[in-house]
Amino acid sequence: MALTKLQNNRPDTPYFRPPPLHMKILKSCDQLRKNTIAVITDGQTVTKITMFEEYASKVQQGGSYIMRGHELRGTAPPYNINVTAKTQFFRAPTLTVREDLVKEADDILHPPAPLTPLKMSSTNGGLMTVQGEVVEISAVKKVLSGKQHVPLKNLQLKEDGFTMAVCLWREAAVNSVNVGDHISLSHVKQKQSSYGVQLHSTAFTQIERNVEDSADIIIIGVATAEMPNQLEVLLDNGKSLYIQSELWSPFDKELEEAVIKVTVKISGKQIVHIQKYQCE
Repeated sequence: MALTKLQNNRPDTPYFRPPPLHMKILKSCDQLRKNTIAVITDGQTVTKITMFEEYASKVQQGGSYIMRGHELRGTAPPYNINVTAKTQFFRAPTLTVREDLVKEADDILHPPAPLTPLKMSSTNGGLMTVQGEVVEISAVKKVLSGKQHVPLKNLQLKEDGFTMAVCLWREAAVNSVNVGDHISLSHVKQKQSSYGVQLHSTAFTQIERNVEDSADIIIIGVATAEMPNQLEVLLDNGKSLYIQSELWSPFDKELEEAVIKVTVKISGKQIVHIQKYQCE
C-alpha cells in the first residue's frame, strides 16, 4: 500500500521529500497540450499523474520503475503526485498487477459519458455526452484560471427546441466550431453559476461534427453574419446557410451578375466546401 501511504502523508515541513515509489505505468494517453496522462499502480491501488512533454519520454506504458524526486501537491489528502524536472525514473523489476486494476486505470483515462438529452443535462451530476445545433457562439477570450490565463469560448447549443449554455475551456475553446454546426460534445459536466446552469467542457471533452452532406444549391443572396468572417447565404427555397468569407470570396462577383448554382458540402447549416456546379 505504498501508493496510498504516499498520497495520504505529507508532513508540514519544508524539508520533507516523498520516498521513492516502485510503480508500474498501467495506461497512458496524450493530451492536445502535448502532456501525457498516465495511470500508475504499486500493485495494490491506482492513481493518475500528469507529465509534461519533456518528461513523458522517460517512461513507457507497461513499464515498471522506481520513481524518485517527485513532489506532492494539494491542500488535503489524497495529495496529487507531481512530476518535475528533478523526477527520476529507474527501470525496476516488473510489478504483477491484478486485472481489476487495469480496468480501473482504463476507466480513469476514458471515463464513461452516456449520451444525455440536452433538456435533461441540467439534472445530471456526472459526465455526459450531449448533441445539438450551435445557434450562438462567442469569440475566444482569455480568462484567469488559477495562476494562468486560459482560452474560453461560450456557445448556445439547441436540441428539440431546448437551448443550453456551454462553456468550452482550453483545447475545446480553440476547436473550430461555427453557428449552424450540428455537434456532439463528450465528457461535459453541468455547473451552477451566476448565469444559471451551464455545461462545461473537461480535459476529456471531444467535439465531433455530423457527417458532411453534399448538395447542389442555388444561391440568390448573401449577407454579413453576426460571427466574424462568416456570411449568410440565401437559397432559392427560402432557407439559408453559413459560409466563411474566404470560401465565398471567389463567387462574390458572379452573384452580382446572376444567381449562381454551386455544389457544396454541408455540416449542419455550415458550408464547409463549395465549387461551381458541373453538368454531367
